[in-house]
Formats: sequence, C-alpha cells, structure tokens
Amino acid sequence: MTDFHRNNREKLLKNMEEGSIILAFAGKAPHRSRDAYYPFEVNKNFFYLTGVDRENIIYMGVKHSDSTEEFLFIEKSDPVLEKWVGKKLTKEDATKITGISNVAYINDLKSKINNLLQSTGRSIDKIYLDMFVNSYDDSPSPGIAHANKFKEKYPHVTIRDFSKSIAAQRFIKSDSEIENMKKAIDITNETFKLLLSKSSSCSYEHQLEAYLDFSFKLHGADHAFDTIAASGKNATILHYVENNAKIPEDSLVMFDFGARWNYYCADISRTFPAKGKFSQRQAAVYNVVLKALKETTKIMKPGALMKDVNEFAKNLLAEGAMELGLIKEKSEIDKYYYHGIGHPLGLDTHDVGDRDMTLQPGMVYTCEPGLYIEEEGIGVRIEDDILITESGNINLSESIIREIEDIENFMNN
Repeated sequence: MTDFHRNNREKLLKNMEEGSIILAFAGKAPHRSRDAYYPFEVNKNFFYLTGVDRENIIYMGVKHSDSTEEFLFIEKSDPVLEKWVGKKLTKEDATKITGISNVAYINDLKSKINNLLQSTGRSIDKIYLDMFVNSYDDSPSPGIAHANKFKEKYPHVTIRDFSKSIAAQRFIKSDSEIENMKKAIDITNETFKLLLSKSSSCSYEHQLEAYLDFSFKLHGADHAFDTIAASGKNATILHYVENNAKIPEDSLVMFDFGARWNYYCADISRTFPAKGKFSQRQAAVYNVVLKALKETTKIMKPGALMKDVNEFAKNLLAEGAMELGLIKEKSEIDKYYYHGIGHPLGLDTHDVGDRDMTLQPGMVYTCEPGLYIEEEGIGVRIEDDILITESGNINLSESIIREIEDIENFMNN
C-alpha cells in the first residue's frame, strides 16, 4: 500500500505551515519483567503514514517555503542480536515499504534536527508532534514527552499538534482500507460459525473462546481487542473479559469479538443460546434488540448526527423494554441500556472521531444496541459494522447471521 501511505503523508504535509518539521514515532514494546517485553503494537498514526510496523522507527517530514522533504530513521543492525531476535529493517526494505528514499539511522536524528532548526538559509521554527491524549485514562502519547524536551532545548520553536489533522484524514476510509476491514469481518464470520457449531459441547466460557483464538490464528489474523465471551448474567457486564465462568444451562451467550487484518479491525457482537434454542423470554428480548439494530441502521446515512442516531436507538429500546414489562416510563431505560449506540471503526477498534460527529461517506461506524437484564440473567447485544455511502450505507457484516431462526437452524443442523 505504498501509494496509499504516500498520499496520506502528502495530505498531512499540505496542511502544515511552511517552516515546519513533523515527527511521527512507531513506538516501542513496553518492558514487562527482566528481559521480557509486552508484544509490540505500532502507533496507528505512524502506520497510517508509513505502512511500517516495526518498533523504534521515526518518520520526519519537512515543509520549506518552496519544497518538502521526507526522512525515515531506523535502528542500525546488530549481527549478534539478530541471531536471537531476527533481522532489523534495512534501508533498502524501508524505502521499498514507504517510498521514502532518505533513510538514516536513529543516531543521526538529533544532528539532523539541529541542522534544520539552526539553518540560516531556510527558517524552520515549528515542530508538529502527535499530542493525542487518551480520554479513557488520560495517558499521553510519546509526542508529548518529546514536546517537553524540544521546548527546553529550542525555546524559540513553536510546538504544534498534528493528531487532529491526521484524525480528519482517518475518518474517511479508502477502498484499500475497506477491503482490509472486509477481510477482518469475513474471518470473524467464519469464527462465529465455528462458535455456533461448538457451543453445545462447551461447559465453560473459556472453552468457547479457545475455538475463537484457534480460528483467528488459523486464518492468519489477530484480535482487534480483548474478546468478551459472556454467558448468563455475565453478559449484563459491558466489558466482561474474565471469560472463565461455567455456562449456565439454557442461558444465552454473548460474544463481542473481532478479527484484525493488516491492523484493520472488525467489531461484532452476537448473542446465541448456549444449547441451540432460545426460550420464549430470551427470544422476546432478543427481538427488541434486533429491531433496534435494523431500524437504527436505516437512519445511519450522510448528514445524520450520531447524537440523534443514539437517541433514536435509545427510544426504540425504551419502547421495547416497556412492552417486555421491564419499565413503565421511557426515562427508566438507563437501567437496562447504558452505553452509546456505536463508535468509529478502523485502524483502532474505537477509532479516531467524535462519537457525536456528523456521518459522512467513507466513515465506518458500529451499531450495537443492547438490553441487559441482570435480575433475569439475560444480556443481549447485537452489533454490525456500517459503511456510510453517498446514498446511505452498507452493512459490511450483513452475512454474519443474526435472525433467531437462522441461528437455531445453524446450531441444530
């Protein structure tokens, strides 16, 4: 996808002011204990710009008044270490992946920045960094730590944040990105079929989850996020991830899961009867959620405000909860439905973008209504991945069965 990544860099550089440097970091695997490290997970903005998924690599773009330059800084190879952990990315391979011809080693980065910032011929007085802060835990990006260093060493330089500019680009998915997401969804579909076929033989949640892990690995994919494999009342806990309980007899099982292909995510929720048959009450609850999913999906089209989509879904679920005898007033729905209707999807499962944004063609958004009745041990969530198009939308996960009749027929035949 060299052309794709090159185009992404060109768009970002175009939005920068003249006299600027932009730095993007691949990141490093966090230290775990002694000589062990957690698995490396590439910074998604860096990957979006370069297509490189190796650690400790830095991209630098420079925008002069009359031209732009690009550089990639990689780790120097260590023949002894490579016998233990494998070969580092070579300069030739880096150029082949990214299309960037100026490839140097990490050790050369400081001198290159010094030369640019102290050059009298071409004035560079701004540095763009990824200053994104995770709203879930307030954890800063690596760019913020570097920003503090630059402020101290180069007080005359203005520090700018490029995270919002690149987020605006990532909102809209290209054809190649959609194809990666479709592949992830296809693998998720095959995995769901395996779960349905093995459910009746599993006594514990982790046994079912083991088939999911096997299927993802078999298809060459990895997990988009930690799987939720929740049976009975565990399915009323939104982010239940213990996945180790005994599956109650005749209970529902809710899986919130998704494969990841080339770093692009699927995010699907499906609820099914552990032994292949919905009870009358389970079916009634399920159909309320399914109706909310279908009707809400219809209004997800260009120009729709997600806050309005969320209220629409919430109202449908409230009406259904009243029919089920769970509540008497719509305002009471918060007891049984306590999350938003969806989120952007892409390189991250909870991708860049405001959950109250206006939908535009090219966006992919999840739609995931649910009802969670702890006192009855019934939790139902059904989730699809929706691509917004010029004329409406396409349900990318439509092939993953969700009708009661289809699920029961599949499980019993």
